[in-house]
Amino acid sequence: MSKIVARNAALGIHDSTTACRSFTGSANSVTITYSAEAPETTAFGDDLRQRLQDGIKDWELTFDAFFGTGASEVDETLYGILGASTHVSFGPSGSATGAIWYSACAVLTNYEMTFGIADAATVSGTLVARSGSLTRSTWPA
Repeated sequence: MSKIVARNAALGIHDSTTACRSFTGSANSVTITYSAEAPETTAFGDDLRQRLQDGIKDWELTFDAFFGTGASEVDETLYGILGASTHVSFGPSGSATGAIWYSACAVLTNYEMTFGIADAATVSGTLVARSGSLTRSTWPA
């Protein structure tokens, strides 16, 4: 079984001009949650339910990164796309040819900035499905 180290991961989020901005150098945590609803069917009078396959699939990507205020950096990119459509791509083992790559059309629904006196300033965000589904492919996609 192949094992990866998260330090090699690559994260890209498109800004408000649709240019892909790399968060690879500032991101320190990414979590993808992929789920499927199990629809059920019943008839009048039935006291048991039957689960069907192929329910609605949903995903969510959350991330943590170091705060950066420069042009095209984390704050400018995220501030400009809050609540708007964007595209996100994530490679758990980087962007080398043949690496697994996840991508999707998304909406940034949460953008949080944290400033501590003795800590590095950080941001966190949540991207959810906008349209379509989460695509799993290999780089280059």
